[in-house]
Amino acid sequence: MKTRYRLMLAAAVVLVVAMGVGLMGQGTAPVSRGVEQAELVPVPIPSSPETRAVEGARPEPVMPAGEVTPPATVVALGPGDVAPEPEVANPPPQQNDELVPEQPQTAQWKLEKTKHIASVLGRDVERLEREREMAESRGDLERVRQIELLMQRHRGRLVSLGEEIQALSKEAAEEATRQ
Repeated sequence: MKTRYRLMLAAAVVLVVAMGVGLMGQGTAPVSRGVEQAELVPVPIPSSPETRAVEGARPEPVMPAGEVTPPATVVALGPGDVAPEPEVANPPPQQNDELVPEQPQTAQWKLEKTKHIASVLGRDVERLEREREMAESRGDLERVRQIELLMQRHRGRLVSLGEEIQALSKEAAEEATRQ
């Protein structure tokens, strides 16, 4: 929790410093000229629709004086490069890979899976016990309460998994004798 607040504080400090540097770099704002002093660029306005049709179907874009658009960067294709395909409005649907049929879930497979889940859950309980001891040493009673609740839930799940492992062991033994 504290780490998140420290991160937010650091981000706020960086933002304030960046804004300060940006504002200091601008210096003083230029004095804007009034409407009377502004340069007026004459734009020819056609008087009738016929003259617009004569001039051309597409009007040319008006660029403000002094602004130059940078040229586009074009990179030549080298040997082995593949030209990108042009985008199509409605591309054909892609073919998906075939799904591999699910393997039969035997009692032995379920037993192995359940044992794995129980071992992972057991390691998690051990980790929580260490974390609880650390929280107790720090005096963080709220965190101790949260960890104890998690440990109680995990231990309950371990008990139910133990019962399930016993039942699956019997089932796997019966399945092995049938084969």
